[in-house]
Amino acid sequence: METPDRLAWFAGNSDALDLYERLVFVAHAWDDLIDRDKPVNVNALMANLLLYLPGNACYRRFEVEMRALFTAAAVGYQAANIMERSGDSHKLELAHYLRYAVIGVASFLIAVLNGLEAGAQILADAAPHMVPERLADYLQEHAT
Repeated sequence: METPDRLAWFAGNSDALDLYERLVFVAHAWDDLIDRDKPVNVNALMANLLLYLPGNACYRRFEVEMRALFTAAAVGYQAANIMERSGDSHKLELAHYLRYAVIGVASFLIAVLNGLEAGAQILADAAPHMVPERLADYLQEHAT
């Protein structure tokens, strides 16, 4: 897969890219804390949550929307963890989708910064980079 120009995803808005990259870091750190499969730099996590995200100009511009999207992503991630343990194959498929709910934040930013039509094309190209884990691989990893 070709290396994407991630700044172009956000119409050259470096604050939006910074927001996205910090959210990816936070999401991975949260997952690593839950799964206990990788060490987490707690100092970096806290700095992102308490300093860098709230101080980001793009976050401040869309704070109301960001908080709503973060709420949806947080409940989706927590539901995915519950669904993974259910033993139900359909719930497991949905859990894969919900674990990547933070893509909704990126989708929103891409849309508002590029417009709906251009945003749709950008997201179509960017989504495989944003969600690199294939469903088949996820299902195999969680096979009982």
